[in-house]
Order: sequence, then structure tokens, then C-alpha cells
Amino acid sequence: MRFFLLVPLLAYTAAYDECYKHGDGAYSHNCRTYILCHNNHGTLHYCPNPPATDTVFDARTGRCDNPNNVPPPCGMWQDCSVLGDRRYADISTNCTSYYTCHKGTYFGHNFCDKGVVFDETMQLCNWPQNVAPPCGTWGIGRH
Repeated sequence: MRFFLLVPLLAYTAAYDECYKHGDGAYSHNCRTYILCHNNHGTLHYCPNPPATDTVFDARTGRCDNPNNVPPPCGMWQDCSVLGDRRYADISTNCTSYYTCHKGTYFGHNFCDKGVVFDETMQLCNWPQNVAPPCGTWGIGRH
């Protein structure tokens, strides 16, 4: 039961922090969710939104849209047909985002917080100095 109470609390905390930092508006939480802020109160919303299905959040417009109309990384689709079940660093974003594959299906992009990169070994966002290249700097210059 504690797990179920923690998840909404984390979503609420993320929404509050985003609204406190940026003010009113819609802000990307990941490619399929966004936080809608009004008067420092945030609510988490999920794409797709009717009438379209399979949409992603477009930070430029503050709306969910067809991935073909959205710039990378959210507008990018990854071929997971030959990849294992796990998360993969997105090198095109300098590892500041990652995508998830499961049973050959692409489950979208997520973003790391500012200042950290995705660590494929640990399967989480981590400080660059703790992550091996190409995403981080761990081991560079060490003998």
C-alpha cells in the first residue's frame, strides 16, 4: 500500500516544483505526459488526448500532437524490434533523454533532470562523472 501512496506524492511534488519554477502554462514531464500549471498548482496530464491517439507532448505548442509534427526527441520513433527489454540512452540528445523498449515495442522518451545524463548500466539518470562514455566522463583521464 505504501507504494501506491508514494507514486501520487511524487507526481504531485514534480508538478509543484515545475509550477513553482516556471509559473502558469504547460510543461513537459516526459514525451507522453505534461504538467499543466495555474496559480502554482500543477496537474499531471497524459497524452494521447482526444481526438487523436498515440500522441506526444510538443513543448513548443503546449499540446499533444502527432509525433511526425513534433521535434526530437519526442517526435522521434525508435525501432525496438531487435532491442532487448530495457532503457536506452538517446545519444542524439547527448544522453539527456532515454527511451524504453519492451517486447519489441517502443514506449517513448523520458528526460533526465538538468545536469545529469542517462546511465545505461545503472538504468537511471546519473551525474556525468559517474557514467561511462559516450554519455559521461567516468574513467576519462584516469590511469
